[in-house]
Amino acid sequence: MEDTEKQLKIVIAFTGFILIVEVIGGVISNSLALLSDAAHVFSDVIALTFSFLALRLAMKPASTSRTFGYHRAEVFAALANGIILLVVSLFIFKEAYVRLSTPPEIKTTEMLLVAVFGLLVNLWVALRLRGHAHDDLNIKSAFLHVVGDALASLGVIVGAIVIIFTGNTLADPIVSVLIGSIIIVGSLRVTREAVYILFESTPRDVDLEHVSSVILGVPGVKSVHDLHIWSICSHINAASAHINVGDMKMSEVGEISKTIEDKMGALKINHTTFQFECSEDGGSCDINHG
Repeated sequence: MEDTEKQLKIVIAFTGFILIVEVIGGVISNSLALLSDAAHVFSDVIALTFSFLALRLAMKPASTSRTFGYHRAEVFAALANGIILLVVSLFIFKEAYVRLSTPPEIKTTEMLLVAVFGLLVNLWVALRLRGHAHDDLNIKSAFLHVVGDALASLGVIVGAIVIIFTGNTLADPIVSVLIGSIIIVGSLRVTREAVYILFESTPRDVDLEHVSSVILGVPGVKSVHDLHIWSICSHINAASAHINVGDMKMSEVGEISKTIEDKMGALKINHTTFQFECSEDGGSCDINHG
């Protein structure tokens, strides 16, 4: 956990530095492509910061008023991030349309130097993270963000080279549209996933029918109904169900419950609440066994 926090802090610091440099460089060079790249970097800074904060919040204990802790903070942060990026991408498209109609003068030397700087820093950070990306989901996400930034910087470099050798400044808004498209696709995906979780939909990587069949396959289980599966956040899935086991001793029910919980864990369901019943209509059980 501490190593993950350390790596995220490093990535956020360097990515934030690239953001500042690209904003200044974009204003000086009058390059929309560079400013669009900065917007893409900004989205990653926000996403990485949210990942870091979610990691810290997840460590806070649950309370009587927040019995699930602060895990949902990640989801609300992702939703806000997605909406902000949608607005940013629309602004990029609007500005690109204006520049396609009236191509402005661009200082290509400054544009190229800043883009190359951004590419080199992103590659250095990516190489630093590569060894940790296989072991931790947060680091893997950070690694993918950095690789995306590197590709965006590469696109700006190509645009700058085209302008230098052809004098055609239309390359700048064209690259901007491409980067804006990447941003809008990512923002729509993030927004959709956040809304999906907030609606307490069945997690995409969990098959409700399969979970039901797994429970029914446990010896002693006669039927299952009112099965609900939802996500608390991106990495915690929960389930509740009514399970009919017939009339049996509490110790036997406990064994069945433990078996089901183990099987749910294998299906990426971390938190379970089961109500065991002794009849199909949920009626009371005879607990007297002599």
